[in-house]
Parts: sequence; structure tokens; C-alpha cells
Amino acid sequence: MASALIDITDLATYPTFIRRVTAAAIDAAVAVGAEPFDGTAYRIARRSLATDIFNDTDTWGKRFAWGVAANPVITTASSDADIQFTVNSLWDALAGAMQQTP
Repeated sequence: MASALIDITDLATYPTFIRRVTAAAIDAAVAVGAEPFDGTAYRIARRSLATDIFNDTDTWGKRFAWGVAANPVITTASSDADIQFTVNSLWDALAGAMQQTP
């Protein structure tokens, strides 16, 4: 488990891991782009991140890698599905998107 800070750093900066996370971020960006758009600030923030990822894939892949690596159950042996789930769970935080509750 990547629980110690040095373990998080090692995982987040491991090139193969970064490539896997980047692919997951691109996959998530495609899915977010296909979401229904209602004009809310929440949807704008989510779509803005999707656009940013396509415009600067390397930078955003590295940013997501840090967040994914901080999840204590993620390792270099984690499945693609686990990495994708973790990227998806970080999306709103990295987008600065906050859902309004009624």
C-alpha cells in the first residue's frame, strides 16, 4: 500500500504509472464531455477540466497521478479499473466543481 509519503511520491512519479493514470484521465474526459449539459457552474467546471486535459495531457496526467497515488489501496499492481475509479472519484476536486444541493 502507498501509505507512507515517500511511497506516494515514488508511485506518483513512476513513468508507467503516470501513463496509466493519464489514459484513465483521458477516458474520464471523454465521458464528462458526453454528459448532459445544463449550464450550471458544476457542469461548466467539469467540462472545463475535460478540455484542459485534452489541451495539456502531460501536465494533467501528472496531477491526477498524485491524487491517485495518495489513495492507500492503489499500487503499481492495481487494475486499470481501480485506477479509472480513482481518477473518476477525483474529478470534481481537481475541476473545482461543487454540486449545489437543493
